[in-house]
Amino acid sequence: MNEKTGGEIVADYLIAEGVPYVCGIPGHGDMALFDALKDRTDQLALLKPRHEQSAAHIADAYYRASGAPLATVTSIGPGSINTIVGLATSYVDSIPVVAITGGPQTYMYGRGVLQEVERQADSDFSSLMRPVVKRSFIAHQPDMVASVMSRAFNHAMTGRPGPVHIELPMDVQAQLTDSVVPDPSKHRPKGRISPDSANIDEAAKLLLTARRPVILAGGGCVHAEAATELKQLAEYLGAPVVVTMTAKGIFPEDHPLSAEHTGANGTRCGNTLTKTADVLLAVGTRFAEQTCSSYVPGESFDIPKTKLIHFDIDPTEIGKNYPTEIGAVCDAKTGLSDLLASVSDLGQGKIDRADYKSEISTLRNAWRSELKERWNPGVLSMSRLLHMIRDIAPRETVAIASAGHPQIQAFQEFLSFEPRTMLSPGGFSTMGYTLPAAIGAKLAQPDRPVIGLAGDGDLMQTVQELHLAAELGIDIVIACLNNSGWLSIRDFQRGMFGEDRSVAVEFTDHLGNPNPVDFAAVARAMGCEAEQVNSIEDVNPAMGRALSSGGPYLVDFRLGREPADTEGINAGYWDLPKPAYLP
Repeated sequence: MNEKTGGEIVADYLIAEGVPYVCGIPGHGDMALFDALKDRTDQLALLKPRHEQSAAHIADAYYRASGAPLATVTSIGPGSINTIVGLATSYVDSIPVVAITGGPQTYMYGRGVLQEVERQADSDFSSLMRPVVKRSFIAHQPDMVASVMSRAFNHAMTGRPGPVHIELPMDVQAQLTDSVVPDPSKHRPKGRISPDSANIDEAAKLLLTARRPVILAGGGCVHAEAATELKQLAEYLGAPVVVTMTAKGIFPEDHPLSAEHTGANGTRCGNTLTKTADVLLAVGTRFAEQTCSSYVPGESFDIPKTKLIHFDIDPTEIGKNYPTEIGAVCDAKTGLSDLLASVSDLGQGKIDRADYKSEISTLRNAWRSELKERWNPGVLSMSRLLHMIRDIAPRETVAIASAGHPQIQAFQEFLSFEPRTMLSPGGFSTMGYTLPAAIGAKLAQPDRPVIGLAGDGDLMQTVQELHLAAELGIDIVIACLNNSGWLSIRDFQRGMFGEDRSVAVEFTDHLGNPNPVDFAAVARAMGCEAEQVNSIEDVNPAMGRALSSGGPYLVDFRLGREPADTEGINAGYWDLPKPAYLP
């Protein structure tokens, strides 16, 4: 009998799943598993992030950019707790990540093993994980490992996807078992979930009789690889398409039917069209607060005056925030495909909505003009810089933005043309995501340029991953949008509470003088190429050098700090309660 340790079973199962990389940091709680990985590095490469949060972000972005999952491996206690921010980011946006953590020896449960969490229950770490994963597993014996691995991947990749957690006690990693590594293809459902045909025909009739139909595409369309079906249906109906933050790029933003975005951080053209629609087809979206302008009627949507057709893989999302005329549980690709077939059968050919298409163009052009009209002469604002980077970057570039003004303004202003080319943690808006995500995206898409659009506050949270980027020699560009502070919060404070109410948002020295971080120096100290840019004239030459460098390359852009140069446009509404004592 060919026996293997629990750690070897894990490693061989990851290989069987086709996982190319494991992200993690070895510690005393996962040493036996790392030893098994050491003997398989020709099939399963090890990535050594400098912080465990980054391991989760790398895996998250790898999936967003490729549609394939990665695994993280971390030790017992604080090393694994560090992954929780990253796993919560993935959970909220329904991104599959397989997080494997060490655990106390089973024969020492509850005795206070180093880094054990045990005061409420023996070896209770999984309780910390449960709110931010689809399922948490513990393999208490080596004979359980193969089954746990298979079940965990099934949970991660099927239905509404999401991260999963597997705890492997230290002794289980090291002990032998005669278990056989299962063939993943024999333990996973095949095919897609199709909608009820009666629902589809009713939806088709509603759309065919609509005067102002709009399609809202969410992240579920990206997961289902539904870009082709979405485009075909939109063109048949002559319906404008708006997308959520996690779906940006699923519909090309230079298409005549692109209405860009809706919601608090959406675009004026998107919000105008969604709130005046008579029928809205929403596919693969949960109607989160930011998408819906905090649910204020008439800001982004006017449901139920607008009749809603809602397709989603998760039945709990249908009818949760808005009443539906037709709700169908289905995969986005099959739902759109079946609906296209039905409208084709019931309709009279493609619908010509010339006036509607002209309105879309007028609204979009007005929005684009409004964005540029804010630019002050000679000032390198965030908005101007994002447009300049978009103009110089190849069309197929993968861009990442994660929080604050960079995330909001990239969503509004940095056009995307293909699925999986704008990666942003839309539901969690996580600081520290951009740099490790850029690494994950480049590993997933080695032939595409990858640019991280990182605010200075965001970058400081995981800046140590420049060291990993240098170790990998990975060709990424980090555009640091440096305005020396958490200025998105400053601008919200000023705009909502009063111009004199900004607090705790400026980066200063002990005397109160501005103290911007020299990120170019930090990057060079970690082995990356870098430079600082202070003027509009130097942007294109610097980006040209960065994109042709072979990377990693950081450009520290020193941006204007006046509110007029930092603020985006609030095209929708966001409910941020104001203290009762303020006027």
